[in-house]
Amino acid sequence: MKTVAGLCLALLIAGADAHAACADIDIEFTETTTPRIDRDQLARDLRTAVDKVCNWWGPTFSGRLIVDVLEQDRPSMALIPAWRGKLGHMFFSAETVRRGNAATVHEIAHIFAPNANRFLAEGLAVHAHDRLRGPPAFPNFGRDLMGEARRHAEWADIAALERLPTPTMLLRKEQRAAYVVSGSFVRYIIDRFDIEKFRKLYAMTPLVPGQRNAGDPARWLEVYGLPLDRLAQDWHSHLPPAP
Repeated sequence: MKTVAGLCLALLIAGADAHAACADIDIEFTETTTPRIDRDQLARDLRTAVDKVCNWWGPTFSGRLIVDVLEQDRPSMALIPAWRGKLGHMFFSAETVRRGNAATVHEIAHIFAPNANRFLAEGLAVHAHDRLRGPPAFPNFGRDLMGEARRHAEWADIAALERLPTPTMLLRKEQRAAYVVSGSFVRYIIDRFDIEKFRKLYAMTPLVPGQRNAGDPARWLEVYGLPLDRLAQDWHSHLPPAP
């Protein structure tokens, strides 16, 4: 009983520490941020995203979030600034903010869990945004992630996507599809095995600013006991049937 009580106390303390670490994160808008958005609302949405990601992934980031919202048709961004040595900087399109489609949880996930493997980094962010119920945003806009992946599974080359280092784009012409595939694959391996094995794999390709390293494909066999191509086949077979 003492052991159980001690464990419960440790978990409560860890939870309190995580909440305190996340609560210390400040949000600052740049001077170039467009005035035609509700900054207070976006700040509240980002704080909600911080709490969700921190409680799920852990308090792996502390400091200040620097937010830039521009009147440009551009994707939201936080991973590339991290690769450039500016962890905590993020960009949003003003139009997506006004529509309520800003990928807040997705980008906060990049800040708490950046990675040198672009496929895994985007897959974790897409999965986190979907599972933690962020706003309906790119790439699946609130639609069922696994069902959306089924639409693109036939051409998806998991091995090719997995070889891409940050900051290389997943795909140019089929970017939305590549993000859907990456998110659904990460969801599958986390749900099939557990998140701790995924953390072990993820830690093998830490993001180092300015460096490109997608990792050794053999690490999948080391962590999961199965090669990547077998895991890709299993992911494909577990997708819901096409409508």
